[in-house]
Amino acid sequence: MNPNQQAYNDILQRIRAMEKQLQADIAYFMQNLTKDAPIYAAQHKKLMPASLSDMFEQTTKTFKATARDTQDVYYDETPDNQLKTAYYQNISFDATNDELLGNIKHLVANTHKNQLPYSQSKKELHSRVDLHEDGKARSIYSGKSLERDYLIAQDLFYEAAVRKELTKYDTLRAVNAQTMTPLDSILAALSLNVEHVIPQSWFDKASPMVGDLHHLFTCEMNCNSFRSNIPYYDFEDYNPSAAKEMIRNDCGKRDGEERFEPQNGKGAVARATMYFLIRYPDKLPKERIRLIDMAMLYKWHQENPVTVYEKRRNWLIHQLQGNRNPFIDYPDTANILL
Repeated sequence: MNPNQQAYNDILQRIRAMEKQLQADIAYFMQNLTKDAPIYAAQHKKLMPASLSDMFEQTTKTFKATARDTQDVYYDETPDNQLKTAYYQNISFDATNDELLGNIKHLVANTHKNQLPYSQSKKELHSRVDLHEDGKARSIYSGKSLERDYLIAQDLFYEAAVRKELTKYDTLRAVNAQTMTPLDSILAALSLNVEHVIPQSWFDKASPMVGDLHHLFTCEMNCNSFRSNIPYYDFEDYNPSAAKEMIRNDCGKRDGEERFEPQNGKGAVARATMYFLIRYPDKLPKERIRLIDMAMLYKWHQENPVTVYEKRRNWLIHQLQGNRNPFIDYPDTANILL
């Protein structure tokens, strides 16, 4: 193992070893939140646990700027429709399937102007992109509600801890050859409440795929690890009363290391997978592509119509990245992939 890879592994191991303390720090931070939480915390900095002393000030400032940034209107379809019309203005939906597929691939790739690093994508996901109308995030597979402020605090504390460890390695280079920074590599390996619909291992955690918000969803760590990198499947006999070893806390059903069916979110993950396939047609090995059941995804897509939550995600991601998911905007076009 080369020194660079060894350093990366050492940092990852140390972060995992301090997770219990980090979670305690986050809990303490959240317990002391009030309407004037950042002001309160700044005034009472000496009362905070010693483990926070070198990261607390920066974390508090960022939390104030991020966690309290709310929108009065959850989603306004009128301006989004205007953006959508302008985005597809040069696309002829009357073209043949092959022509339409080629044109959409070109559009989605060429308009992906802002390719976000994973660390930024994670912050955007938890602070606004993946929120539902009640202001909370929901685990994509279980539907469990997750508090926005907690997710933001967790992201900030873990990133601060990783940055601190990285200062010990002045010459540490990106482990991934495709521009993924050491910070992003370690945060991606930790997979803190973030699910990549196309598993990271399928594309070697490469950029820009690893930070592409169109296929990133909030997901509790329990369900994230349960799914692992297993392809989606549709079990004929799946029901909540099935064998305990196959079902975990409403995450879904898993059959060994080969098949996984989510309890929730089938329409959203189907459309996200379809997006990935047209945005990155040559980034997955053939053996991985063979694991994707397109007919099943199309079935999930049809049975689970696009929601306001997905429309809002698409709208916000368009503003952040520059591109859109056409299967959210025009669901009927999904048949071009069959």
